[in-house]
Amino acid sequence: MQDIIQFKKQRELGSILTDTFKFIRLQWKPLFGLIFRIAGPALILLVLAYVFYMQTVFGSLGALDTNALFFGSSEFGISVILSLVLIILAGIAYYGLLYGAVMYSIQSYIQNKGEIDKKEVITGVKKDFWKLMGISVLTGLMIAVGTLVCIAPGIYLAVVLATTYGILVFEKRSVTDSISYSFELIKGEWWITFATLLVILILYYIIMMIAQIPQYIYFFIKMFTVAETMSSDPSGMFDGIYIALNGFALLMQYILYVIIVITTGFVYFNLNEKKNFTGTMETIESLGSRENPEGSN
Repeated sequence: MQDIIQFKKQRELGSILTDTFKFIRLQWKPLFGLIFRIAGPALILLVLAYVFYMQTVFGSLGALDTNALFFGSSEFGISVILSLVLIILAGIAYYGLLYGAVMYSIQSYIQNKGEIDKKEVITGVKKDFWKLMGISVLTGLMIAVGTLVCIAPGIYLAVVLATTYGILVFEKRSVTDSISYSFELIKGEWWITFATLLVILILYYIIMMIAQIPQYIYFFIKMFTVAETMSSDPSGMFDGIYIALNGFALLMQYILYVIIVITTGFVYFNLNEKKNFTGTMETIESLGSRENPEGSN
């Protein structure tokens, strides 16, 4: 008998975390296949943009010997601005498509009783492409502005807006309505939602640190082997191998962000169940239809 995860029910923090990793374990093949197919191009562009930025900044350190004013030159400034613009645009596209792929996979999993229909997911993401981009831009701006004003508002908004993609996909709301409803959905549940997301973030960063071990090892080895020449040419610390290892670490970081995305899906259903009892009502209706099959007296 297939082990099917029931999304539409209330969960405690521990259950949300456990079921997040259980869902990945059971559905990793179709899930990651869809992520690479839908968000893969944006992911590649995002990693390349970061590599370009690193080469621009760290690779230019050696120019200080010949031109102390290089970092103030127009050439350096244009390269940095271009790389940052690419990072922002690729980031918006990647996170929007990643959330779309995961949320539609969860919706398909629920509708098909434990199976993910790839065609349904791709069709759903295509249909809501501009909505996903819009919500990616607006939530990113809101969190960024809140963080710049003061860190606390940024954290508050990040927790509230974590459910916006789920609201958009599962409830078929507009971008602005999804953002507005997220504030209503989380009323009275902000602290437990914050605790859930904080724990999953800690677990995520622990996994990321493991993925970055090769990069750290190479960095320290390089630091000791070129210690004598580092003062004359600091760019020697950031050679092709280091940039490649850093690019791999970034790739893992963005791919494994799916852990957090799935958690926000479970958070949405938990909050929705506490507020609207959707899953409970569906279960009652299902039991009623079994007890009174069509055509019986």
